[in-house]
Amino acid sequence: GHSQGEIAAACVAGVLSLEDGAKVVALRSKALRRLSGLGAMAFLGAGPEQTEQLLARLRVDVVVAAVNGPASTVVSGPPDQVALVVTEAQEAGWRARLVDVDYASHSPQIDQLEDELTDALTGILPYESDVGFYSTVSATRIDPTILDTSYWVSNLREPVRFADTVRTLLNDGYRAFIEASPHPVLTLGLQETFEEAGVDAATVPTLRRDLGDRLQLVRAVAQAFTAGVQVDWTPLFPTDPIPAVVGLPTYAFQRQRYWLVPAVPGSGGPDDRLWNAIEGLDVKAVTRAVTKALGLGDDSRAAEDLGPALPLLSAWRRQHREQTVLDSWRYQVTWSPLPLAETAAPAGRWLVVVPAGHGDHPAVRATIEALPSASVHLVEAGDVDRDALGTELADLSVAEPPEGVLSLLALDERPHPGQPAVPAGLAATTALVQALGDAGIEAPLWCLTQGAVAVAAADPPPSPVQAQTWGLGRVAALEHPRRWGGLIDLPTTPDERTAARLVALLSPGQPEDQIALRATGAHVRRLHHAPAPGNGVAPWEPGGTTLITGGTGALGAHVARWLAERGAPHLLLAGRRGPDAPGAEELAAELTGLGSRVTLLACDVSDRDSVRALLDAVPADQPLDAVFHTAGLPENTAFTDLDLPHLGEVLRPKAHAAAHLHELTGHLDLSAFVLFSSGAASWGSGHQASYAAANAFLDTLAEHRRALGLAATSLAWGPWGQTGMAADESAVSYFGRRGLAPLEPGLAVKSLQYALDHHDTAVTIADIDWDRFPAGFTAQRPSRLITDLVRVEPPTAGQPDGDSGDHPLLRDLAGGTPAQQHHLLVRHVQTQAAAILGHPDPDAVPAGQPFQELGFDSLTAVELRNQLNASTGLKLPPTLVFDHPTPQELAARLRELLVEADITSEDRVLSDLDRWDAVCEPGAVDDAARRRIARRLELLAAKWGDGGRSTAHLELDTATADDIFDLISEEFGKA
Repeated sequence: GHSQGEIAAACVAGVLSLEDGAKVVALRSKALRRLSGLGAMAFLGAGPEQTEQLLARLRVDVVVAAVNGPASTVVSGPPDQVALVVTEAQEAGWRARLVDVDYASHSPQIDQLEDELTDALTGILPYESDVGFYSTVSATRIDPTILDTSYWVSNLREPVRFADTVRTLLNDGYRAFIEASPHPVLTLGLQETFEEAGVDAATVPTLRRDLGDRLQLVRAVAQAFTAGVQVDWTPLFPTDPIPAVVGLPTYAFQRQRYWLVPAVPGSGGPDDRLWNAIEGLDVKAVTRAVTKALGLGDDSRAAEDLGPALPLLSAWRRQHREQTVLDSWRYQVTWSPLPLAETAAPAGRWLVVVPAGHGDHPAVRATIEALPSASVHLVEAGDVDRDALGTELADLSVAEPPEGVLSLLALDERPHPGQPAVPAGLAATTALVQALGDAGIEAPLWCLTQGAVAVAAADPPPSPVQAQTWGLGRVAALEHPRRWGGLIDLPTTPDERTAARLVALLSPGQPEDQIALRATGAHVRRLHHAPAPGNGVAPWEPGGTTLITGGTGALGAHVARWLAERGAPHLLLAGRRGPDAPGAEELAAELTGLGSRVTLLACDVSDRDSVRALLDAVPADQPLDAVFHTAGLPENTAFTDLDLPHLGEVLRPKAHAAAHLHELTGHLDLSAFVLFSSGAASWGSGHQASYAAANAFLDTLAEHRRALGLAATSLAWGPWGQTGMAADESAVSYFGRRGLAPLEPGLAVKSLQYALDHHDTAVTIADIDWDRFPAGFTAQRPSRLITDLVRVEPPTAGQPDGDSGDHPLLRDLAGGTPAQQHHLLVRHVQTQAAAILGHPDPDAVPAGQPFQELGFDSLTAVELRNQLNASTGLKLPPTLVFDHPTPQELAARLRELLVEADITSEDRVLSDLDRWDAVCEPGAVDDAARRRIARRLELLAAKWGDGGRSTAHLELDTATADDIFDLISEEFGKA
């Protein structure tokens, strides 16, 4: 069974490697002495708490690894005990069944078969392969040559680490999973794992029950093709000519035309026709248009006069269009005043986590003063360990769960002793976010810094080290939206107003999550368009020596070519491999041909001594004039999987190297100090927490240098086209679905020139589709960061304000009665289900018939869930169809989620009664059950009829002693 992709393997003994987050429900090691015969397995559709309660009642001798969240659990053990579990579970109303096997696999009972298995598998000869092999025993990629007899015996004996293995594949960049099987059984588990990891991946089954022919296999290949898998179609067409590939519309074939009809030649507005003629250098057409507009008649001399001007006009037109594009790509972070209303001080229990020795820090004191009505527990964390911190937090929350958690760990700017590139505060903050999840604490986490951002020109130089917590936090908000509270930057000198302002910011329902407090008040972070001012500026020109870190990489090569074309006298290209990097010699020859002197040097820019040696290599006759820092490593790691070595690996070439360059060139009068940052730091990007932290350091370092009077420009780039990740078609598709188009490298370089010409400090350059980007960015958590950029359409007539305008179904629900809403949702579910099953009419899907009887399996269940997500805007679980097994029940669940109604309101009560009446038929239950239901209804009617005074509605088998005495008193009078 799969639960969010986890295989919750269960064994009859304690020989089980539990995953992070797994929970031992019951353990009786004495069961080892009771093994007799072979075993059995059971599948339970129950959550961890339910499973724990069941096993506590049964007192069975089993071990269960149950994961957090909606769970399916496999119980493996002796047949009689497993049968007892199934019986009890079914009586409790859970989906439970025996797995039809004659042995309890993945448990110690396999030990009884070890000799037989070893004999049967003797002779296996593993061999090398060029196809990667990932093992569900170790959840890692392994050498296929070790797949001998002992491995396969272990494979049958040990727990199946299916979800861990899928996560490893995701972390290694795999995004398409093809299940080669007679019928899909892993699709649901794979889909749950993708969603838990926050990764957009596809799973493709091959054959299906009753569909095992070649046509179905071709369908599967086609589905893989649409998921981005490269497919060689030639085996399907053994004879020439191979059919041509035809581009198809991106919508289903409904015989409706959505594309524009091509304009008739000569049509369009006068301006369009004139400019088309100018750009086509069509002198006759331009002459006709001009002489007609000016009423000059047929003047042949006009053609002679206009001809030489057309190339100039065409160039001006192209430049104007280009400038419009460049301006549309430019964004800057601004800080807007936030009025704060007086609110009650936060109450309840609050945890305040600070670095060891910082208990009396002014920022800590100001924070505690903001919680006068709360019970504050101060946690001083030294060398923060995730496991130890998680245990401590869990212990602290047992008696009284906290209302909130405040972290000031970022105040510790010291390098971590084990990873000098990682600030101790950043490592501790990462561990805290993870430990809160491990401890199951749902209270929001607010991370506080001090002087980490620059709000106004009068602010002191901001701290790039603490700014890394802001980059990390923006990603935490995306990956853990319910755990994250926000970021607050305190002034360098807190005053008496700081605590009062913090009170307002920590109040429930406060929508801002990126705030800076200053003497002038509270300020919130916003992203704005930032078109450059007019062109009346002196263009920046390179001189002397220009250093490019990562100079032989894709971005560095683009920059080097541009600098050579601008006349750079000497280019010093530094990289880890220097002249040995692929294509380095060819690049140097190309740049030399453009007129620049080129030096290739191997240098680890994260090493301070190496950077010093690199700068010493700058020739005296061509002193260092500019630095372009393009080096860095990409990242695709879930926040929960971050550890200290990984943080160091990502921060070293980006942030740590930039710090060395800043410190070792601070005495020089550079004309440019350019840092290549990323949009991951501007708005956050899932699975890029370390990368966002490193790039936030760069953005703030630029502001820090400007405040010191030094040259600095940080450019937070969106993806570059034909370069790096965006060189892959699947990556381009991935970015496109999220509203990010790759930047054309030529125009990107012009944006760089533009930023230097206009002395920008920190600017974001990205091609964002604002009709698409906000939907994905705010899918799980609202963000005020982009409030001023989101296009809000005014409501049309008859359409209510608010979110209901996003989905037509919600508009239809808004004005209906409860019964109408239920009927509408039932019909909607029937329509979606019929389309997936291939039925032409929704009536082919009876409202009361279980989906499984209609032919739904795990694959089509996920498809229905996806369709309902798209039509409702909800985030529904993949197990939706199994949790609500008929269209009636599913529609009722959708109404609960979509229609906000007070459970005590008349509409809600009547709606629930109507739904019960519509779903349940008297003949569906036995006589005894029907009598009990009727008696309960009669007693409820009596209660409501006498104004709610009677207690006679209570059933005797659930009544307390007081209830019985009250009943006797009412029925027979008081003695």
